[in-house]
Amino acid sequence: MTTNTETKLIGGQSIVHILLGILVFGSIWGFLEATLGGFLHMIIFPNKGAIMGGIGVAIMASALAIYKKPSMLPGIGIVAALFKLLDIWLFALPIASIHIINPAMAIIFESLAFSLLAVFVMKKMAKNALVGVGAGALAGLVSATAWVYFAIYVMNAPAYARVVFTAGGFIANQGVAQAAFFGIFVPLGYLAGVKLAAKTFPALTRRSLYYATSAAIICFCWGISAIAKMAGL
Repeated sequence: MTTNTETKLIGGQSIVHILLGILVFGSIWGFLEATLGGFLHMIIFPNKGAIMGGIGVAIMASALAIYKKPSMLPGIGIVAALFKLLDIWLFALPIASIHIINPAMAIIFESLAFSLLAVFVMKKMAKNALVGVGAGALAGLVSATAWVYFAIYVMNAPAYARVVFTAGGFIANQGVAQAAFFGIFVPLGYLAGVKLAAKTFPALTRRSLYYATSAAIICFCWGISAIAKMAGL
């Protein structure tokens, strides 16, 4: 019965369901970046970027388990990265600010790296959690490497106060930490997605309820994120 229900809802993979999935999962990721990520940044929590990136790939892994569409993942990353634009609207920061582009690009690189790997290992991840660990670790290291070279050679990040680092030092430190967190979070996120599909989709067979629930989640994430930003997170 569960299989039939899921097939009715997402088996056809209509463009509307795909877009809603991208918006919902991307908004959840962006919401957590704006709230939990903002809080961790405020208290100067160690490895904040690796932790939040790990949560992001867990969200993508959940979407992958539900929709079986690696091509969705970059879209989820783009939606999450758009939450960084709230700073432009709320604080009148220029769009070219390093404080907007660098974290946004980190999210996009993470989604691109994981989506490319998911194309090759998605079926194996469903059967062996260790495949998810390996895919997550590799995605974490690749995305960290891509980001640090972007930050240094495109955004010239070391020229900014308190942002002085080398590519090798960053990869050996934050890149390794990110690989570790990604390796932990990917299989956990995939498992959560499998369980979420089994428990949630039977309750959302009515299209009106499915659309209303998706819209409510998206509005909640953007609204609370804006409030959190205004509160100083």
